[in-house]
Amino acid sequence: MYCGLSILLLVSRAFASPKPLPIGLEIREELDSSLANIHVSYARPVARSHLFTYGPCQSNHANDAHHQITKSSDSEADRLVWLIPDDATSDGCLSAWTDDGNVLLGRSEPLKFRKELNGSWGSQRKRGIDMTNSSGIDASGPWFDGVDALRGKNPVPLRVKEIKEKKIAVLGAGMAGLMTYLNIRDSGFANVELIEASGRLGGRVRTEYLEGGPFDYQYQEMGPMRFPQRIQYAGTNETLEINDHKIVFQLADVLNELNRHDPEKKVLFHPWYQSSPNGLYYYNGIRKPDGTVPTVTEVENDPSLSIPTVADPVLDEATEKINAIMEDKEFLGEMAKNIYRAHKAFIDTGLNNLGGEDWSQFAYMHNYLGYSLNITDQTIGSAGADSFWNNLFENFYFSATEWVTIDGGLSRLPAAFGPIVEKDTKFNREIEKLEYFPEEGGKVKLSWKGNGTYSAYETGMYDYAVVSVPFSVVRRWRLPQFSPTLKSAVNNLDYASACKVALQFSTRFWEHLPQPIFGSCSTTTDIPGIGNVCYPSYNINGTGPGVILASYVPGDWGHRWISMPEEEHVEYVLNAMAEIHGDVVREQYTGKYTRKCWDLDRYTSGSWAHPTIGQHKLFIPSYFQTENNVVFVGEHTSYTHAWISSALESGVRGSVQLLLELGLIDEAKAVNRRWMARWINV
Repeated sequence: MYCGLSILLLVSRAFASPKPLPIGLEIREELDSSLANIHVSYARPVARSHLFTYGPCQSNHANDAHHQITKSSDSEADRLVWLIPDDATSDGCLSAWTDDGNVLLGRSEPLKFRKELNGSWGSQRKRGIDMTNSSGIDASGPWFDGVDALRGKNPVPLRVKEIKEKKIAVLGAGMAGLMTYLNIRDSGFANVELIEASGRLGGRVRTEYLEGGPFDYQYQEMGPMRFPQRIQYAGTNETLEINDHKIVFQLADVLNELNRHDPEKKVLFHPWYQSSPNGLYYYNGIRKPDGTVPTVTEVENDPSLSIPTVADPVLDEATEKINAIMEDKEFLGEMAKNIYRAHKAFIDTGLNNLGGEDWSQFAYMHNYLGYSLNITDQTIGSAGADSFWNNLFENFYFSATEWVTIDGGLSRLPAAFGPIVEKDTKFNREIEKLEYFPEEGGKVKLSWKGNGTYSAYETGMYDYAVVSVPFSVVRRWRLPQFSPTLKSAVNNLDYASACKVALQFSTRFWEHLPQPIFGSCSTTTDIPGIGNVCYPSYNINGTGPGVILASYVPGDWGHRWISMPEEEHVEYVLNAMAEIHGDVVREQYTGKYTRKCWDLDRYTSGSWAHPTIGQHKLFIPSYFQTENNVVFVGEHTSYTHAWISSALESGVRGSVQLLLELGLIDEAKAVNRRWMARWINV
């Protein structure tokens, strides 16, 4: 009897389900690039070292695999970084083995790769965060790819919970810092500090309210003002969507959702009038017979109201050659679709296959094409010292025929971050020093003025820092431990300067002229130091007071005006407005004004990055490297400058860069997919 029972037990064991393998392996994100995370789970501890491979699902030994992924002896690690070779094919399985490769410890389901038809990752890999050459970045390239960088770092198995408990500092609460914070927070990090030197959010986004609140409409923008949307070609039905700026509208949607559409925080857009046929044209003191200043349309129709010119066939020829580059519809279309890839194309093949960014317009016109100094100056003027790329993307944006702005002022965009960042923001903490301590586990030490003085410092230690502060301010930090190229970028990157003066009037008199002006920055003049005059695009035909941006002048005058006391500067601008518009200016000026010269702002020391010839090519590779656990973001690290979209794009890139540095491929792809699939890849 007992013998029969033993036989039955043996038979039942033979037909019982095999014991589950101790290691679970799965992929949770689509395999659309050559970077992936493998999620690992342990049903029970594995006492010995073990290895992970990819290969046939029926393999009986690790040697049968296509390639080995990594080794581990940590049964608490829950994720691996997988650098997928280009020749890996679909329908294989991930496997875990004892370190001798003899015993199978775990196996995934068969996997599918989403590759190009030719079998390589191709553009799909680019979509998954692209970096190529041996320096870690294709400096001219369309986007950022961490594959090569991670390949050289031999990633170790990850304990994700511990990683997401790391202390991270985001320095600067401008748009780049705010975007970076949002992405890191949404990736599951709970220990993030947003450190801001001033007492406000927004950085160079700055709406000045001369009285009342946002919807009293007594404000002007002292920083960014508007967003280009589309270019409609005259006489055709052809319209170009400007894709890279769409990140601003997407961010507004995200913030509105996070704030549950609270009316006090909601970000809404309305049209911006960039141009007006009734803008005034005041040059050489020329006026109409009745003594008033002519409009743009009147000057176009009556040459006697404009500055006399002499026909010059050589000047016409030179102008045509510049316009052929600056107004190339085919290339403008490429910029509209994907300005980052257009940048690479221009660097590689622009200017008669000579390359583009390293050429100034002056060098191209005078040195290469051989035009005289006078013709060169008349053709390109002050733009001659800039790189072709800088002038090209600015010309492209300002070719837009449809624009929008934010109702109530652009400061409502950073203000919408307020409830989101409130608990993690440290205001009035002006960083004076950043140091790296490898002997303390690779910690970043930040020092700031204790009690607001230089006599004592307070300090904090962080695992990583993301720096969005302009390099014009970072120069004080010295950064002795960083690479020579990065230090050179910090110390030498050029910044533009600009001053703005806004004046309030008791009525919106400009909208009640015989030829009314509704919005726009179309009034121009040669009165020194005035630049553009911009009328408000909001509250059109409203009653009560209104505010004009009476002077917006970048460049050399942005430096010059800071030597003049504010009261004298404002009086000069008021006199210029009276010279252009007449007695109504003095009759209706309320005495309320605001002036902003960005060189005087200790937290920016300049208006926006304005790289000189070659600085993109030289410095961008260093921005895309993580040095000493520090990542650099900000509009100065983007391929375009001076726009909110540039700052936001850099925040996306910096977030992805940090997540890749930590091995969090899934989170990096989620950020990439959230912010780019809709606006960079078309």
